[in-house]
Amino acid sequence: MNIRTLARKNLLRRKSRAVFTGLGIFLGIGTFVAISSITMQMEGAVRDKLDRYGANILVTPRTEQLSLGFGDIALGGTQVSHGRLTAADEQAIRSIPLGERIRLAVPWFLSAADASGKNLVWMGVRPVDLAESRPWWKVDGAEIGGKDDVILGFEAAAALDKGPGGTLESGGRTFRVAGILKPTGEKEDGMVIADIAAVRELAGVKDGVTFFEVAALCRECPIEDIVREIGAKMPGAKVSAIRSVVESRKAAVDQFRRLGLGVSAIVLGIGGLMVFVTIMGNVQERTREIGILRAVGFRRRAIRSLLFWETGWIALAASAAGALAGAGAAIAASPLFGIARGAVEWRAMALGTVLGVSLGLLGTIPPARRAAALSPTEAIRSL
Repeated sequence: MNIRTLARKNLLRRKSRAVFTGLGIFLGIGTFVAISSITMQMEGAVRDKLDRYGANILVTPRTEQLSLGFGDIALGGTQVSHGRLTAADEQAIRSIPLGERIRLAVPWFLSAADASGKNLVWMGVRPVDLAESRPWWKVDGAEIGGKDDVILGFEAAAALDKGPGGTLESGGRTFRVAGILKPTGEKEDGMVIADIAAVRELAGVKDGVTFFEVAALCRECPIEDIVREIGAKMPGAKVSAIRSVVESRKAAVDQFRRLGLGVSAIVLGIGGLMVFVTIMGNVQERTREIGILRAVGFRRRAIRSLLFWETGWIALAASAAGALAGAGAAIAASPLFGIARGAVEWRAMALGTVLGVSLGLLGTIPPARRAAALSPTEAIRSL
């Protein structure tokens, strides 16, 4: 009879003790897999939501600042544009090699125009793009429904004394105030937001674009590559990443990942301590048995192997069961954490199984060494 067979027979003979020994590993690995799975899914959900919250790349005409003067007289400075953006540039943005990473490319057109006797800045955008490009805007009233609808910024509405359902005149046309934008603390509070085609008509421009806002999916964040590729397609434009947006998104995801790793490490530490205490108590209870084995000729190495095989079988079974239970618990709890659809995280299950077996074997080292050092005389004293 070899050591493996003896270890298996010992486990079958002491089923309740084997179950109790594996319970610590089962609970620790189950909790670890559940927390890790939920963390991974929430990390993906947080990243996807951040990707859908505004733009992270800005495309504007390339300009150069020139200083004006005559002799010793300084006349200030002016910006000279090296090109202009048009509606056709949207296709150039989307045609880059990393075009599948671009979620939105929204053209905006700004122009100063009359609004019922007030000179205000009009902001033009396609109505279909407004909800996705400005998801944080809150409007009292309705959205822009056509070329004759406008939304007034909070300050602009106060200056014009207009509300939802009112009208304003500009360029010989009558516009209906569909809604009032709640205060945002940005410049749009004093603007008139309208369909981009209507603003172009007021400005007498056919297809002009003041700037493009590009929302790139930031999984693994190849923002610099996207910026470089857009710049190569549009040499007359200045393409820049909105660094604060990119870095804040990365920081939010990284902090969430560190939180999950920290909680998982604490759970694993508690599980490892439970394994150590359980196996140490098991060895203490088996003093007589181990001493008799030593008395009949078992070497210290054989005693250590016996305990390692016993614990290894228990750890493997308990880790696999804990991983399955943890994955099931994560799927069941996903809706509570805002995850629309739970999924099995195979990486967490595989890692949990490996860690569970490793913890079981590592926790066996001190008790196994102590058991191997036990002399037959001590076993006789315990009788």
